[in-house]
Amino acid sequence: TYFLNLYPYVYATGDIDAFEKMSDDNCGFCRKVMANATARHESGGWADPWVQETTPLEYLVDDTDSNRYVVRTQVISEAHTAHSEDGEPSAIEASDDILLVQIYWTGSSWSVEAVEAVGPEDRSDSE
Repeated sequence: TYFLNLYPYVYATGDIDAFEKMSDDNCGFCRKVMANATARHESGGWADPWVQETTPLEYLVDDTDSNRYVVRTQVISEAHTAHSEDGEPSAIEASDDILLVQIYWTGSSWSVEAVEAVGPEDRSDSE
């Protein structure tokens, strides 16, 4: 929950430190978020802060390594505005997504190994 709630903060501020500390070096989603947020801020752009509600729905433990989990999570984000380097605003629509977040307990902290969106056809009827 903490990691996913850093997403709006990273885009609003360009500060990727906490997000990066929790990201595994091989996490493609993590690298993409950090690269996009950094590029936006270095060019003079930003995103207005927005409210995001993150709700873990269920988790599975890896059969081969009990330190690895996959957490199915609902993320509801309110509509917000992103700004390009010239300050030109663009509207970002509200969203309601289901994500699979693969995390690993290193013995002292959690590391996010992967994040993947679940398509509408893969959603459970229990939501």
